[in-house]
Amino acid sequence: MSNIVPKGKKAVELAVKHGPKVKVAWDMAGKQATEQVKIQRARAANKKRAFDKARTLADGTVLRQLDGEQVIWVVFTGAQPVASYPPIEKDLAELVEHAKLSSRVTPEDYDRSRAKARAKRAAMKAGSAAKRKVQRSD
Repeated sequence: MSNIVPKGKKAVELAVKHGPKVKVAWDMAGKQATEQVKIQRARAANKKRAFDKARTLADGTVLRQLDGEQVIWVVFTGAQPVASYPPIEKDLAELVEHAKLSSRVTPEDYDRSRAKARAKRAAMKAGSAAKRKVQRSD
């Protein structure tokens, strides 16, 4: 129990010392940061929906396209575009008219790249944890 009190006391000291600065920073940039997080979540959800749709199709693939500044995930079955996430008013054939179709990704390739990235992050995390453990023992 004695270990908890100093940490709690330190937290209170830090809150008193830095609280006003944090409040000012939140007032200045908090709303913009919240909006950016919402945008990123929407983009991730659209990407997930596109790959989920591609998994249900025969020879389904996904292509990332830009429409102005908006990222559009176009789902193909074979060479035919069938859906976009988020849905757009523009004709899909027009959207992908000049696209590099060789950049399409299958859901299986996407899953492999995600697993590889996840394993790399886990290895980096394990490596940094091991380094900290070695440094503490010195």
